[in-house]
Amino acid sequence: MGAKFTEKETEALRISMIQRGFRLLKEGGIRAVNIEEITRSCYVAKGTFYNLFKTKAEFLYQVMIFKRQESKNKIQDFLEEQGKLSRKGLNAYLHWLADEDPNIFSYLDEQHIRWLISKWPSEYMENEGNDKKTAFHIISFLAAPKEAPDWQLFCNYLKLIAMALNGKQYLIPDATETLIDNLINDACSCISY
Repeated sequence: MGAKFTEKETEALRISMIQRGFRLLKEGGIRAVNIEEITRSCYVAKGTFYNLFKTKAEFLYQVMIFKRQESKNKIQDFLEEQGKLSRKGLNAYLHWLADEDPNIFSYLDEQHIRWLISKWPSEYMENEGNDKKTAFHIISFLAAPKEAPDWQLFCNYLKLIAMALNGKQYLIPDATETLIDNLINDACSCISY
């Protein structure tokens, strides 16, 4: 980097670029993720971007990882005083996830998804067990988890919610909010009393 940044400044800059990149992705898809726009909004040279991220594909991978971690951390905001997630808190958390929609693939068409995956090293896509880990991460916070939570059905409900949000244009607008509410309630019923 031309300018000398401390580790803390470098990390803050990296996060700022990731957050700006995600906003651009949400607003206009992969074509809207413009490196010049990101660096200009962060008041740094384009070369600084490439010192932090090798390529645009690497940058988008880092955006995905950041948003996943942010979503995991966000659960803390919905915990009750005793540090547990009530059924009402779980419902609120899932509504936050639906509203935030942190999944970068929601903002990409099939062609751009294939392009991005082709650019990522194979180890980026090796996430066997990710669904189970995510489900049990959430279950670990529950105040009243089911004895035998159906984590697979829970994950499928979350995927249905993402698909519904991504395909809103195919749904009847007056019933979309009710559909999402029902899917979230059904997802909660899979793992929590």
